[in-house]
Amino acid sequence: MNIVAINMSNRALPVYHPAYIGEKRIGTILPHELYGLNYLAGGDSVAFFIVFRDSSGYVRSGVLLEPPESARENAYLAKYSYGTVTLNGKRYYTFKMTRSENLYSVSGRKIGTVAAGQYVATIADPSSGDSNPHWLQVYYARSTNGRWDSLAADGASYGFVNVGLEDGSMYNTISCDGLWSKYF
Repeated sequence: MNIVAINMSNRALPVYHPAYIGEKRIGTILPHELYGLNYLAGGDSVAFFIVFRDSSGYVRSGVLLEPPESARENAYLAKYSYGTVTLNGKRYYTFKMTRSENLYSVSGRKIGTVAAGQYVATIADPSSGDSNPHWLQVYYARSTNGRWDSLAADGASYGFVNVGLEDGSMYNTISCDGLWSKYF
């Protein structure tokens, strides 16, 4: 399962080029920084393939070597949510959008946009995209009129929202906001 991860280890973690693992450093994941963790590309508990925002502001691929478990925390666990909403008899956890971001179906097709100041709703321990591990799995997005719109499309009951690594990767600059700071 891929996740959008947050580094809760209080350590800066070196990021290496995927072709030169351990030899060519290309960045750093800072404490409380978010990144996309691609478990499907590794899984050996030594090298973890990620997507991250580099110092130039580009989202790119990299590798973390033996990061502590606390550096691989799912950033969108229920404990970091703004609250809950019950939709069609099921409880979901909500996260607030600080910027407008695109919504996608499971096939990667753009199906809408969620506005800044609105919320997305997901399960207690959501995954992220296989091709885009910085896209969060969500089931509903609240529109500006207060209605919760389903992201069910292309044969799945959920879709994805871009969490906004292109615009920021720190806990206080990411587009899809969680209440992480109460755990620092």
